[in-house]
Formats: sequence, structure tokens, C-alpha cells
Amino acid sequence: MKRCLPLLLPLLTWNLACGEPSETEALDAVPTLSTGADALSDANLYDSFTRANSAASLGSLEQGGQGWSITPAGTAWGIQSNRAYLATDDATWNDHYATVNGSANVRVLVTLATLGQYSGLTFRFVDRSNCWKLATDVSAGRYFLTKFVGGTQTFPLQIAQAPVAGDVLEVRTSGSRIDVFINGVAKGGVTDTSHQTATRVGLLASQDNLARFDEFRVYTQTATRNATRHPFRSDSVWNLPIGQGATYASTTDPATADFIATSVNGVNINTWANWDVYSHPITFASTGSPWATVTDYNDSSRSSAYYVPATATIATGSDKHMHVINLARTFVDEAWNTTRVSTTAYRVGRHHKIDLYGTGLGPQNGVRAYGGSAIGGLIRAWETNPSDPAYTGKIQHALAVAVDRVQLYYQCCGVSGYDANGYGTAKGYVWPATEQDWGSESNYLGRVPMGAYFAIPPSVNIQALGLSPEGRMVAQALQDFGAYVTDATGGTVAFYVEPTAPSAFVSALRRDLPAIRAQMRRVTNNSAATPNGPGARRVPLLPGLAPPAP
Repeated sequence: MKRCLPLLLPLLTWNLACGEPSETEALDAVPTLSTGADALSDANLYDSFTRANSAASLGSLEQGGQGWSITPAGTAWGIQSNRAYLATDDATWNDHYATVNGSANVRVLVTLATLGQYSGLTFRFVDRSNCWKLATDVSAGRYFLTKFVGGTQTFPLQIAQAPVAGDVLEVRTSGSRIDVFINGVAKGGVTDTSHQTATRVGLLASQDNLARFDEFRVYTQTATRNATRHPFRSDSVWNLPIGQGATYASTTDPATADFIATSVNGVNINTWANWDVYSHPITFASTGSPWATVTDYNDSSRSSAYYVPATATIATGSDKHMHVINLARTFVDEAWNTTRVSTTAYRVGRHHKIDLYGTGLGPQNGVRAYGGSAIGGLIRAWETNPSDPAYTGKIQHALAVAVDRVQLYYQCCGVSGYDANGYGTAKGYVWPATEQDWGSESNYLGRVPMGAYFAIPPSVNIQALGLSPEGRMVAQALQDFGAYVTDATGGTVAFYVEPTAPSAFVSALRRDLPAIRAQMRRVTNNSAATPNGPGARRVPLLPGLAPPAP
């Protein structure tokens, strides 16, 4: 919550060209998803290639109803011992593809049962000269992401990991964002609009004919999520479901013990939902909003000017947050310790402009103590109000929590400030936090790091906790998505509910929160390499973000 911030001192040359224009066969229509008890996979499209050997045809998907389309014409893919492979090449080292129709926003995975050089998967495939691929370079001991536009190739991402038989290759696309995973571990990504609307996905092999493929899965996504209601990318920690390989600390773990304690260092710790005071109101700019200067009195480089409604809500309480979503509905301007000097002038203790289509993380990308967006982890009003047309009865994102400074952890020797890259120099915070409160070196007395990730373990039966429907909704979110420590507060572990949420929801939640907090445990294998824990996700990924309205 309140932070007293003093003035801040402040290409490769491989010859792998796609070749001549495509001779791909006619595309199939998008199929109807198989349903019922006989479904082979939770994927929209699925093929394990479990059928008779053939050197002439791949046949059709086991789930999804499509036949495989082969590029270039005159070549053939086939089945050998329940594995797909390139059976007949075109006598060149150009790429060979077997594709099906998926979607532009997609999650596609394949297992490389046997390695081959320059083999893997393709996505956003148009033709041999216009496509994306994730492929092996066995001789160099790496994977690479390649983009072809008009037959010209570039390599936006290289992954220094030696390919191994059995590797699971995965690509997730959402709008202009492309992210790569190997064996469920994020390996990086790029933002690129090339072939953004292309929908075909599939297999990739080269002339060595060695690669064998298994377990091809496609999860098609419709970019329908509204960034103003449910912001940030699907793979942001704020939206990524917890991994099934997450490990949970015991109650004797120091951070967990302090987090669930009712008294720490002589301070009584309650559990609460900030709503009417110390919350995070969100206001939408309109064409009639005044153009206002917003002066950051701690750092003039963070000052700005933007449309601020004359009635923009400033939160009650000493933090005085004011968050305004811009006219284009693409960014939120966040402000802390806000004073309205006039309808065209504001004075704030900290200001940041955050991309609603980004990750919501820092460094210096939001006004909360952890260094990221203040609206990340906020329980929104539409999520709690059954009369809202978008209401689903679920909270499908991680939650933000604040704890007392007697619970927060300071690591020896770093003092308040920022390094050249914007990371806090007072130590103790953990990823995805990038800083902590000013003065933490003297008033953090506990063992909970800023940025620590907590969740309710899957072994807990939420239905048996005696919670209200509102409490069960929050507890389920904590089991499926978890919560991040983002700030400091006084004498309580505080969750955050948008001030426009119904009072009945907040009242019921406040009664249940002590019982809910008692079930939470620190996730010990959360990191940038294994965000929200490793493994398959506990619940399906969220749909991609719909483009802002023109």
C-alpha cells in the first residue's frame, strides 16, 4: 500500500529457404470438435498416428475430422510404427510440410519421437515461402524459430538447448505475440505481425527423412478476451493457470508460516478485502475528458499528460490510486498518491503507463511496490456481479495480495534505489517482482519475499471448507491461478476488489477470507523458467485478447 518514495536518482546464414511458391492442396473446412466419452484428447485437433503403416499417406486426424495436406505436391508423408514421417521428399533440402487447418491464435504441440535435422512444427503457414516454423538444428545443438516472408528467412529466436528425442515442441500465438516452449518450459518469444491471420499448422521435416512425430495436438483459440476487463497476455503470470508440477511448501516453510500466521513479531495479522478503502478504481477516458497534466513529484521523467475524466475516481485512503484507461482502450495510466489540483492538473507520487496487451510486469511498469501493474490481480466488478452480461461465476486469473511489513522479507545489504535497468537495489524480492518498498531495509522484518507466489494446493477440497459461494469463487481462483504478493499493508493480509463490485460479494468474501488464507501455501518452484509452476496447466489457457475496437 503506501510507499514513501523520495526523489529518484536516477544474423545467421543457413541455406534453408522455403523455395518456390506453394503447391499446397486445397484447404479443408474447419471441423466440428469431437465430444463425448470417446474423445481422444482435450485438444481441438489431435493425432497420435496410431494406424496402419503407409509410405503414401498420413490419412486423417484422429480427432477433428481433417485430412492432412502435403506441401510440396509430389511428395508424401506416411506412417511407420505409429509415428508420422516424411516418406518421399523432393530431392532438395528445402522444407517439407504436412498441415491442417487450425486457427491464427493457437496452441500447437508435437512430440519429436526421433530427431531429424531441421524438423519440428509449423504454424501460421501460408505456403512454402510464407510461414513460421520451430525446428531443430541437431548439428549445432539448438532450436530456432524461423520466419519466412516472400521466401526470405529470418531467425527471430534461437534457443540454446540441444534437441533430444522425446522433446515436446510447443508454440502459442495470440495476436502479434508468439511464445515458444520446450517440454513445457518457456524459452522466449517475439512480437511480430507477419502472417498474423494465417491459420494452418502442422509438421515440418527435411530431406534426411529421419524425424518421427507423435502426439500432435492443436488448441484453437478465438481472440475474444476484452483487455479492459481482463487485461494482459494469456501467458502473463496474471493469467497463466498454475502448473500441475507445482510444488507446495509445508506450514513450517518460513514464508508460508509468516503468510498464514495470525501474529508475527507481536503484530496481529487479520485477513481482509480492500474495496471501499485502499483499492484500485478504474476509470475510462472519453472524447469529452479534459486533457490533463500528471506531474510525478518523485521523478519528472514519469510525468505525463493524457485524457482524465473530471470525475475520475481517486481511491479513498492514503494510497490514493487513480487508474485511467485511454481512449483507444490499449493502455492504462496508473497513478499513486494522487491529488487533483484541477480538472486539468494532477500531482502524483508515481505514474506509469501500462500496456493492457503486455505482461503487466516490471521493471518500473506499474505503481505497486512489486514494480508491476496495480490492476494485475484485482478482482473486477464484472466478475462478482451476476447481472453483468460478462459474468461467468469464475475468477480466471491470479490475485494480488499485500501483507504487513513485519511479514515481508529484506535480504541483507541492499539499500533503496534503482539500478541502471530499473530494478530495485533493496534486496529480498523474487521474480516476478522487480523491486520492493522504499525503506524496506529498515522496516521489512519477516520472511515473505515481495513477489512470492502462494496458492491453495490441489489436495484441498474447497467444497468442504464451509465457504459462501463468493468465498468458493475466490478459493477456486487461488487453487487454479494462485496469488502474488505485490505490496505492503498494515496488520492484515489484504486482497483487492474493485470499488464498484457489489457490497454483498465483499461482505461474504470478508467473512470467508481467514479460512481461505489458512489453506494457502507458497509455491516453491515458481520462476521465470517455470512460471506459475512447471507442467501442464491445471485448467485451460485463457483465450487471446481481442484487438481493440477501431
